[in-house]
Amino acid sequence: MTYIFPSREWVNALCSNLNNDRDFLNAINGWKIDVLLIGKNLSNNVIKYLQKTYGANDIKYIGILLKFNNSCNEASFLVNPSVDSYQYVVMADYDVWLKVLENLDDPITAMLSVFRKLEVRGNMVTLVRLAANIVSPMARVIMKIPTEIIK
Repeated sequence: MTYIFPSREWVNALCSNLNNDRDFLNAINGWKIDVLLIGKNLSNNVIKYLQKTYGANDIKYIGILLKFNNSCNEASFLVNPSVDSYQYVVMADYDVWLKVLENLDDPITAMLSVFRKLEVRGNMVTLVRLAANIVSPMARVIMKIPTEIIK
């Protein structure tokens, strides 16, 4: 099965696959944190897809909420989430997130190449420590998920 990104199904597949990956589980062990990843400045194709699929109107941005507690406890796909409701938020243009997804074979370089384009809310040191632990195993998991990306 191929999953469409962005979608609830893709986000659910991500969480499920993360929980079946020993390297990721070792990396996330000891962490209890919720992180909201936001994509803004969506393309017309993404907006049309979301309107058709979810019946959403006035779409400004999308979010992937990842709740970690020694594993991926929950992952949610959100349309226009209330950013102020979350302690840890990483926001970027949708195109920036696509660049990260397209370069997951070298996830550290991919993240460093877009670092200045990320807007971060929450303790930066905590998020950098988390990323240092999970970016590589998470990237390997994502690369295994059959994905069709809406650009």
